[in-house]
Amino acid sequence: MPDNDFLKAEATIHSTKQLMESPEVEAIAKKVIEEHKLEFGPAEIGYFLVYPNLSKQRAAKCMKASREVKHYSGNDYLIEISGELWDMLDNDTKEMMLYHELLHVDPTFKTKNQEWKMNIRKPDFADFYTINDKYGNEWYKTIQATASSLYDLDPRQESKVKL
Repeated sequence: MPDNDFLKAEATIHSTKQLMESPEVEAIAKKVIEEHKLEFGPAEIGYFLVYPNLSKQRAAKCMKASREVKHYSGNDYLIEISGELWDMLDNDTKEMMLYHELLHVDPTFKTKNQEWKMNIRKPDFADFYTINDKYGNEWYKTIQATASSLYDLDPRQESKVKL
């Protein structure tokens, strides 16, 4: 059989990532939203665990849903969390991780058009100071240390573990 430009069957790449909706993450997020009196207007947020992980150095991320995802799921935002890491964390650290991710959700009402615009807020120092002043940064160090031990990261890689 002659070689051509197409991939051979054995050359195809299979993703081993598994995405799962998580009622546990959603329940903790609802608690955090109430506790910190966060307001999101009509925005809907989907909560997912990604197994084994987003990446070895990415603990969680918040993103705006694409038009298609919004259409099919009803979610305006998605929060994805590395599943193996999540399973290793204590409840307080889980809450702080979600609080941090929820601070990225930024729906804004535009009076000119009378509609909501779904934005992602980049983490600014004010958000970090709010969390840091009130709760310290041990929770973040816990996430980095847990990822480091889980994936056998060296100290340089551990310091790059982010949310």
